[in-house]
Amino acid sequence: MRLDAPRARALAPSLRLPRVGLSSRAIARLTFGAIGCAAFALYLTTLAPTVMWYDMGEFATASASLGIAHNTGYPLLILLGKLFTFLPVGDTAYRVNLMSAVFTALAIAIVAAIIHDLTDDLIAAAIGAATLAASSTVWAEATWSTSYGLNLFFTAIVVRCMLSWWRDRAPRSLMFAALAFGLGMCNHRLIVLVAPPSLLLLALGWRSLDRRTLLFAAAAFVAGLSVYLYLPIRGAQEPVLSWARPANWHTYWSMFLTGQTPSGYWRIELADRIDVLWSYPSYDLTWAGLALAGVGAAVVAARTRAVAAFFAVIIVLDAIVVETYSIHNIYNYLTPAYLVLCVLIGVAAAWLGETVRRASVARTRSLTAARAASVRPWMRVAALGVCLALLPASLAMKNYDRVDRSGDYAAHDFALTTLANLPDRAVILTDSWAASPLWYAQIVEGQRHDVLVSPIFSVQGEDVPAFSAAQMAAGRPVYVAEGLRTPLADLAARYTLQPVLLDGIEEMIANTLPQPRYRDDLVTTGSLYKLLEKAPDLHVDAVSAGAALDLRFDDGVSLVGFEASSAVVDRGDVVQLSYYWRADHALDRDLSAVTLYYDADGTAATHDGFPRWSQTRVIDGGLLETSKWEAGSVVNETYFTLVPRTIAAGTYEVRIATFDPADAASTHAASSHLVTVAKLIVR
Repeated sequence: MRLDAPRARALAPSLRLPRVGLSSRAIARLTFGAIGCAAFALYLTTLAPTVMWYDMGEFATASASLGIAHNTGYPLLILLGKLFTFLPVGDTAYRVNLMSAVFTALAIAIVAAIIHDLTDDLIAAAIGAATLAASSTVWAEATWSTSYGLNLFFTAIVVRCMLSWWRDRAPRSLMFAALAFGLGMCNHRLIVLVAPPSLLLLALGWRSLDRRTLLFAAAAFVAGLSVYLYLPIRGAQEPVLSWARPANWHTYWSMFLTGQTPSGYWRIELADRIDVLWSYPSYDLTWAGLALAGVGAAVVAARTRAVAAFFAVIIVLDAIVVETYSIHNIYNYLTPAYLVLCVLIGVAAAWLGETVRRASVARTRSLTAARAASVRPWMRVAALGVCLALLPASLAMKNYDRVDRSGDYAAHDFALTTLANLPDRAVILTDSWAASPLWYAQIVEGQRHDVLVSPIFSVQGEDVPAFSAAQMAAGRPVYVAEGLRTPLADLAARYTLQPVLLDGIEEMIANTLPQPRYRDDLVTTGSLYKLLEKAPDLHVDAVSAGAALDLRFDDGVSLVGFEASSAVVDRGDVVQLSYYWRADHALDRDLSAVTLYYDADGTAATHDGFPRWSQTRVIDGGLLETSKWEAGSVVNETYFTLVPRTIAAGTYEVRIATFDPADAASTHAASSHLVTVAKLIVR
């Protein structure tokens, strides 16, 4: 293949295909398929087994119920997701998660084909495509139901078709690109990034265009875009999950044009965001990978400036979007640029292979016949290939544990446990992060339709305290589930927030833009609270004999009792814990406590340093702070805790420590002052 015809020859092949009864094209296609299958196998082993939080859970629910998702509605994703729900594997959410793995793997195969089109080198194609497959951002989004894998798929199709059109000027390539672009618009607006560079190639090759080709391309684009008709058609039927309310043409038009995205999301934050363009690519592709991409860019620029400009425009536009679109997961928007960078990595690999081969051939010609026989150019090329393959291999080893979601049932367990333990006609106030698994349990699995799950914190301008007051006046108990962004200050000023399920909701490390290393980590730090008109009386007269303890802590409190609702629990189950505290003397500080669970080896299960099972809280959940305790009084703190499925079965020691959160030294020393209070058997 050639980058440009007929002026500049493409990179010479460094891999000569053997004649084994198959054509070179057939062997290449088999190789692309093998690369895609390898990526799919990797994603399958790390695939989330059930519903997840946030958009991922919403997409699974919307696909199963043929609903309308948030913002742009995502009609294509929902329709394709619905097809995947008919697969006879796993639960419904797992099948929709599988869709992300399939389309991401297909995108990887297409990227391999793009590199091969540019270089005629299958080894280079494998290295570049494998690097993209193993990058953390791409891999993580392939493990659960999102729109980014599907967007990568359509982006790869458009890129390959436009480069093919530039090379051969075949109208068919242009029509396929237009169709893929139209379909991609029905999934995610990020596909728009490939429009300007595609128009650039069309402008440079305008002499090859005719009216008939342009009309057919326009028709193909409209055909792809027609999937958006799903919104008014399905919206008129009032699906149970629909963000297109009110269901009218204004709403549909708004979702189509802007996705109802708040204008405040678009702002220039160069000082705050410039680090993203350095830290995330260098983490996802490594500096070595970026250096190779630079070599590839120089090679492409030297051979065909039009293709170099095509790639450059995608990267520049992507960087502009990252700098100006202020959402917490903006790193996912880097995937189009990653596609280009990995193509350039493949080009660099091919160029290096050819350079080594030519140097080896030149050297053998200068040697004697005897010495030349011992110097085989292909061996040096193979050694180079092995060295270059270390790039995707190192990424795979670095990222596997971090992106592995195969044992993550936290969202599903939270939803089932919460709904099972709530009173009749309860109301849960939350945002779309924690609402999604609850909707899935209700809509897909048929659980507790009497419970109202309101994502009120995700709706701008809503008066949450007033809504809560109206629900409580109607006799409905109201709860609040922490999510991505659930500010509780206004509610806490008017109501008492009583902890019910402590640290049972997985949250991101930060609700803003996390550092690359921690981007894929979800930590159970979110809690479920009940809204009360006034704080309950937590004082107790005595502790039952079976629960009695006498553990004194240096901070001036003693734990005089502890009991669990069950001494034997199952993973994924819920257990109620009750602590009985006594003030040894009057306190002037509000103390906190941390509870950790240690196995028989004296180890607390962790994930990249974060505890898998723990609870950290202000003692008595802020209902009666220790500074308000009277000396000698006994107070009770009770809450539920979820037993993670990610821990091993066995006997666990419940260890607790107290600390003063206002004292850094006390907080730091808490982990070394843990005291065993009981044992739980986990099955």
